[in-house]
Amino acid sequence: MRFILAAIAFLGSAALLVVGWLQVTEARAADTVVASGTLTQESPLLVIPSDTLIEHAGTQSITISGDGPIRVAIGRQADIAGWVGTTQHEIVTLDDTSGALVFTPGEASADETTAPNILGNDLWFEEYEGEGQLEMQQTLPVGFALLVQSDGEASAPNEVSISWPLDGRAPMAGPLLLGGGVLLLISLGLLLWALLSMRRRSKPQRQAREELDSEIPVVVPASDGGTAATPAFSFEGSTQVADDGLDSSDVDPIEQSQSVVAESVRLSEEDVRAAEADHERFKPVEEPVPTWAPPASTVDDADQQTQAAAFPSFRAPSAEAPAMGQAPDAPAVDDPFSWSGQEEATSPDAGDAPAESAAPSMGDDTDTPDADKSDDDSNGGGEPPAGGAPGPDATAPSGDAPAAEPQQWRRPRGRDRSQAPKRLFRLIPVLLVGSIALSGCSADFWPEQFGGSTSAPTTPTPTSSIDQALLTEGEALPAVNAQQLTEILDDAAKLAQEADAANKADGLAPRFTQAAYQERAAEYQAKAADNALPGPVAFPTGEIVYAVPQASEAWPKSIFVVREAGGETPTAPFGMMLTQSSARDSFKVASIVQLTPDVTLPEAAPVEIGAPGIDGLEQPLVIAPEELAAAYADVISNGDGSQFAALFSPDGDSLRTQIADARATVSGEIDANAARIEFQTRQSDDPPFGVQTLDGGAIIAVSIEEVEKLSARTQLATLSVQGRTAALAGASSSSLGFETLYTNQLMFYVPSEATGGAVQLLGYANTMTGARQLNANEVTYG
Repeated sequence: MRFILAAIAFLGSAALLVVGWLQVTEARAADTVVASGTLTQESPLLVIPSDTLIEHAGTQSITISGDGPIRVAIGRQADIAGWVGTTQHEIVTLDDTSGALVFTPGEASADETTAPNILGNDLWFEEYEGEGQLEMQQTLPVGFALLVQSDGEASAPNEVSISWPLDGRAPMAGPLLLGGGVLLLISLGLLLWALLSMRRRSKPQRQAREELDSEIPVVVPASDGGTAATPAFSFEGSTQVADDGLDSSDVDPIEQSQSVVAESVRLSEEDVRAAEADHERFKPVEEPVPTWAPPASTVDDADQQTQAAAFPSFRAPSAEAPAMGQAPDAPAVDDPFSWSGQEEATSPDAGDAPAESAAPSMGDDTDTPDADKSDDDSNGGGEPPAGGAPGPDATAPSGDAPAAEPQQWRRPRGRDRSQAPKRLFRLIPVLLVGSIALSGCSADFWPEQFGGSTSAPTTPTPTSSIDQALLTEGEALPAVNAQQLTEILDDAAKLAQEADAANKADGLAPRFTQAAYQERAAEYQAKAADNALPGPVAFPTGEIVYAVPQASEAWPKSIFVVREAGGETPTAPFGMMLTQSSARDSFKVASIVQLTPDVTLPEAAPVEIGAPGIDGLEQPLVIAPEELAAAYADVISNGDGSQFAALFSPDGDSLRTQIADARATVSGEIDANAARIEFQTRQSDDPPFGVQTLDGGAIIAVSIEEVEKLSARTQLATLSVQGRTAALAGASSSSLGFETLYTNQLMFYVPSEATGGAVQLLGYANTMTGARQLNANEVTYG
């Protein structure tokens, strides 16, 4: 039964190993998998979504062909969807059955058949442009898509091909190879168990056969010319007198028994014939005893000594055996093919051996030890039998017959074990199973749930690991990453430097809006009227030290960023609020202020995570964002008497003092009899922008306007102005008066109601943005 189980286990192992290896071979046979398709519809835009790009693992090799120009933008799928909007477009998907690319019309308006140029948008991570055919290689993670167009007017390129390198994944090969290796070990164990069990069962049978064979007599010549009956052979039945240094387990029992039986039969027949034919020739001859020979007390001792001397290669018997020259207690013959037989039986003809065939005596101190040592150390050899054996009389060959070679008395060994790799064959199963196990160690050969490699791309872009985590959690993505933000600010700085050099605001429109644009435009206008006036403060170009982009999929979006001024003169860093009104618009600087000294910014989420905007506050602030500008304007106008004064912290708020001092100075410089001065502080038309902080508060940018009205009291009065007011108003004197407009850009930290605390002014910028002469209906005399 064990043999059957071993065979079944071996067949199962072979099947598993073959199937596993075939899977590995098949997985590595092909290099790439290609999907292609042709567009038949006429749409200005193509969208290749994330699911199509990551259908297979590895680098996506994308080829786009068509007539005319080809433009490609890579961005997050939500941003691309916001940019496309309701414009007609085609969505490229992969057919599960055919493996080809198919084009499906997306939801769109029938009227929007054209699209603007997709290149240059702040949302894209990479942009490509070509003519006729465009090839690119990308490794895009989950959540990133491609937007393709021709020129926005014509139909999009009509041929798309995407290829992926085969990842060589065979997720079931590892378990199959491992299972095959385990079954192979089981089969070998069962086979070994069966062989050992069979050997144990056959041992009693061998012993019974040996006992029976030991009783078969063999006729040998007797000293008196008769015959003596001695056993022809025996199997392990004799007393051990010498150990040949070999373990009986090293000899195959079946091979040994077969060789012993065959050799015993042959020797028995030859011994009987030789004994009868040579009986007369081997009559005892009385030989003179040499003077150097040891005295022999009995004939048996002399026979024993002569016989021992005839074989110089024999080593001395073991201590347990009877001494040479002593007759054994019972005549017994050991197995002639085993060197561990009984003590040597005395032959009657031993004393008649010719002198010339005898070996040097045992008293020879020169030859005998060397011969014994040489014979003991020989490879593959053994010791001569300690007892007599049936067959020709080996004690005294005649002069006509050649001397017996010691080698003929050595046991046949079957194979030369000294040259055989005894232990190497035992390592073959270990090496085989080890190689199979190592071949299945690759992560490509295991299922994902057991630690195998995934089929999704594992080499994201530098910022996509956090994007992927946010996608997995279902959270909105930040408006931009750190690299995009740096590029936006560098572009704004470049445009500001160019506008400062030209003293014209025309180039600011792509990156500036609202109060930030008005401030710079007014500076250029004043400087154009009076070149002696200073220009605007240089746009910051230093390191970005604080940034909180809004995390949202809806527009408008905001970004608060703090950037060092840069340049040789160290100054306080600048805080900026950037806004994007729609997906197709660029991020623009809406507010830029210089932070107040020793200001402490609240803790906010890093740029890789972003924060929600103020349009979806989870908990109310101490004051609503849309009421913030009006409340602070009331504080400017009424000071500590304002109903909102307690909401705003006076610490670090130098704007209040600056405005109060300026107003007091102007009021003291005019003639109260000829003119009057009026001040008004109001909320501007710009909406608030902001992002939330980690404590539930928000950083909010607003702007307020100060209106300074200087009017005449009498018709005879003439009012004069100078500097920036005269430059912006276009006149330095008037009989009616002047109105001057100051725009204050403000940046506040507003805590939540749960946290509590006062509103903190983080920074501000106060700039005269307009001046004009009053009309007659705006002047009241008296």
